[in-house]
Amino acid sequence: MQISEELAALIRRAEGATATARRLLDENYRWRCSVERQLDYMFELGAEFRRPSVSRPLAGVDQPADEDR
Repeated sequence: MQISEELAALIRRAEGATATARRLLDENYRWRCSVERQLDYMFELGAEFRRPSVSRPLAGVDQPADEDR
């Protein structure tokens, strides 16, 4: 059975559209993974900044002499 030129053109366009859709889906997936990694990294940085700091005496800070108190 032979198909008409019009049907063949429609099939080629559909195949091209399918290939483009697959490429866009792959690109979308890569972008999503990249954004998720960036958000994870930002969350980890935020957790580090919010972590309570340990109180330690600062080195090199002059302590007042007994007579100054």
